Amino acid sequence: MRFRLRRTCRPAASTVLPAPADRAAACADLEPLPELFSPLITEMMAAFCHTKHLAGLAQMERCPGEYQLVARSIVQHVLEGWQNQTGGRGTVEDLLLTPLVPRPAPVPAPHRADPVQAREHRLAS
Repeated sequence: MRFRLRRTCRPAASTVLPAPADRAAACADLEPLPELFSPLITEMMAAFCHTKHLAGLAQMERCPGEYQLVARSIVQHVLEGWQNQTGGRGTVEDLLLTPLVPRPAPVPAPHRADPVQAREHRLAS
């Protein structure tokens, strides 16, 4: 038995779909650009508009493993595009707003039951 896929979600060539109502609000903080004539820049603008709400959503949900997996894939695609734009010389640091700063190692929390001298010895070693 063979199955055929129907393409029912694709509008007819003569059909013009209205823009989503919240589209202007989603991209309101973008600087006005001359004319979006490039498919590349159009895709980048769409990615920007879709990702600007991630910080708020991340406050409501806890799924760090899945977030990291998907975020790494997104960053990899963006980096590959940047490397293609720069002839292979582009790095992920070029795309960051601020340079990467190494984080200091966390200081272990003192144990309540330990006397002050034991805590100082553990922190010094």
